[in-house]
Amino acid sequence: MKVAAAIMMKDPAEAKSRLKPALANDARESLALLLFDNTLAFLIARHDGPVGVVTRSPLIAERAATRGATVIAESDGGDLNAAAGLAAAWAIETGADALLVLHADIPTLDVDEWNALLAAGWRAPVVIAQSHDGGTNALLVSPPNAIPFCFGPQSAKTHEAAAAGAGLSVERLLLPHLSRDVDRPADLGEAIRLPIDGLQLLAVPGMGEIGDGEDLASAIAEAAEAAGLTLAPGDVVVVAQKIVSKSEGRLVALTDFTPSDEAIRLADEIGKDARKVEAILRESSAVIRARRQPPDGLIITRHRHGWICANAGIDESNLGQGRDGMLLLLPEDPDASARTIRSGLEERYGKPIGVIVSDTFGRPWRNGLVNIAIGVAGVPVLIDWTTRTDAYGRGLKATLPAFADEVAAAAGLLMGKDAGLPAVIARGIAWEEDGQASAGQVLRPIDQELFL
Repeated sequence: MKVAAAIMMKDPAEAKSRLKPALANDARESLALLLFDNTLAFLIARHDGPVGVVTRSPLIAERAATRGATVIAESDGGDLNAAAGLAAAWAIETGADALLVLHADIPTLDVDEWNALLAAGWRAPVVIAQSHDGGTNALLVSPPNAIPFCFGPQSAKTHEAAAAGAGLSVERLLLPHLSRDVDRPADLGEAIRLPIDGLQLLAVPGMGEIGDGEDLASAIAEAAEAAGLTLAPGDVVVVAQKIVSKSEGRLVALTDFTPSDEAIRLADEIGKDARKVEAILRESSAVIRARRQPPDGLIITRHRHGWICANAGIDESNLGQGRDGMLLLLPEDPDASARTIRSGLEERYGKPIGVIVSDTFGRPWRNGLVNIAIGVAGVPVLIDWTTRTDAYGRGLKATLPAFADEVAAAAGLLMGKDAGLPAVIARGIAWEEDGQASAGQVLRPIDQELFL
């Protein structure tokens, strides 16, 4: 049986509107593209029949054609069922015996499930792969125009009724991965995963605003479970510093800071609010550099924890509604914060689970920001490779991977400033527990620092 497979894809800028409460426009568009590319790559690699993409988007058409799929042009104003009708007409033109219509928002496509879906097509002329909410995530029909398409709420039942009306038998499947699509914020935990050589990054959606005194381990676990995620031994949870500081009462009113003479002098020099300068000085052990520059002056300090950073890591963004005029300070002891979160998660899920508290830092000599680890529990901070060899057997003399920083940076791919995703589960990483680890291990001793 020759099966033509078709994906129906909107313009990414218009896709995933129901995710607006959780993701900003750019993030939704990026997610839609990621899911489409993943689906198309799977079909090109696994399906031995014709592959088509029904779309009105020039961007999607270009990506489809580049991968070798047939572009089925969709006119403006058509709905999902009209697009499926175009796919059926295309399938008949190719001489296909059957059409398999697949949605482009299924994060995990499994070969065994795909084979089970195709095998069911030999047993029944209509095969419905049901979504977890009663929709139709994939529909296999033989011939391609065997029934009218009825995509929409509870469409599994509607397609089944259409088949019965046409006198056709139906096989209805509920497959673990194929049943999970991405329509609502609660679906994001299943969707936002980035496989890299076995590593998966799973953003935890639905955390909501964090308040003073909140139990972060419980908040993370409950949000993860609501999204269908369960922590497993070996997972590393990366937690944004912002929610850690909020939970520990580190949100302070700007008016609480009375400027000292030093703060007033420095504020006049660089054009910054003297109260902010006073807050920075109180959080710092030394001022490294200061100068007048937009938007309100620059101060680079050594934080009391040892970090070299702008404004002593004090933040004013994403503080929540009604919090203008507030400053968010770094946690008093980020390692202790990480240990507390780890203890709560391990009590709930068992050991070992690692925790990293991350923050966004600039880098010397490089533009741009990247997430780094400022607090750790369980996971190693540095890995000493000086006893190992490279791929060609040459001894390594000075190789010291910053493991915790690398994991924090990877998680930062999902922790956009507008994403509302302050916790990410990193899964599939090989790591050995280090009960004595401290994020401060990355700090170079001052007497070895050549650039300060």
